[in-house]
Amino acid sequence: MALINKQDIEKLINVQNNTNALCISFYLPTHRAGQQTLNGVDSTMFKNQVKKAKELLEAHDVPQAEIEEYIKPAEELLHDNNFWRHQSDGLAVFITKGFSIHYNLPVKMPTEVYVLNQFYFTPILPILSQNGRFFLLHLFREKITFYEATIDNIKEIDVSSMIPESIEEALEPEVRGKDQDFQNSRATINGSFINTAQAGTNKSDYEHGRVREFLQEVSNGLQEILHDAQEPLVLAGVDHYCAIYRAHSKYKNIVAENVNVNENSGAVDSRELHEKGLAVIKPVMEQSEKDAMERYNNVAGTGTTSEDVATVAAESMHGRIDTLFIKPGKPVWGTYDAINASAEVHPEYRRGDFDLVNLAAVKTLSQGGRVFVSNNGEASEMGTNDVSVKALFRY
Repeated sequence: MALINKQDIEKLINVQNNTNALCISFYLPTHRAGQQTLNGVDSTMFKNQVKKAKELLEAHDVPQAEIEEYIKPAEELLHDNNFWRHQSDGLAVFITKGFSIHYNLPVKMPTEVYVLNQFYFTPILPILSQNGRFFLLHLFREKITFYEATIDNIKEIDVSSMIPESIEEALEPEVRGKDQDFQNSRATINGSFINTAQAGTNKSDYEHGRVREFLQEVSNGLQEILHDAQEPLVLAGVDHYCAIYRAHSKYKNIVAENVNVNENSGAVDSRELHEKGLAVIKPVMEQSEKDAMERYNNVAGTGTTSEDVATVAAESMHGRIDTLFIKPGKPVWGTYDAINASAEVHPEYRRGDFDLVNLAAVKTLSQGGRVFVSNNGEASEMGTNDVSVKALFRY
């Protein structure tokens, strides 16, 4: 499964900017298993969306032959039974002429399809936001597992092709005992055994170098997957495995607190890891959002903030937004005038319009800014009025 991140969004933006074709964005909720999967509920829903996409293409005066060309990748997915048997909680499909890609997502998506001059990313902004997603790495001796998680869900990501799988295989026989059973370590000098353990020490002081090499391999492999992602990473496992991994990792956003897992208790299922991971990550996310909103409130009304969608969209085009708060809602349609460096809001969609909230968020993320999507945190202070954005400018 592909992890969707801001680099993927940048690639999609590059695709849309280098084509004169329309862009189709499909979103739908899906099911991991159960009767809905067996009965083809997800594929039937997607079939209806494909039909709607055809109607929207017709509304853009696209000839029938071109409509078939646009829709072909969607039709191929529709008839791929294996594809529909391996879903997550949500699905996003992006198609334009000569290009298509899909993402299985760990959160439920709305049932929507858009045909615009650009791809539509608003439904996945909660995943890309600062308070939307985190990663969890379980350093269990029998199997290394990596998860993508949100507040509501957790999904294991298959990274077996990128990282080694088992710490157990890296251990010498003499140190394969359970961590809690470790008492001492012995070495030889001139054929005589000496006791190298000291009071208060534990096995982490004496583990064979291959364990460190193993965890460094895991770190290097995972770094290729994460690239320059900014989501927090929670480590789960016995403390000394987490400490070794942390010492070798180049990832800059590892959460300070570990999820402690007693290996003597055996394998831990994803639901338990998710619950323990949330206990660690939620205070971190909430504090980050609270601090950002406090910064905004401290300078609100001084010219370095705005709640006007058109202003925020225009300033995002120049990389001026440091922090953006968004309240989910209906699209705010409008246009951006590059000559006058200004945006205009339209009461209803006009052909060629952008969703200005979507535009502001995507530009902010791609230029290193932070985006918070209103849920139950500080961004929910935006209230119930018509304010859909709050922006704190860099200068």
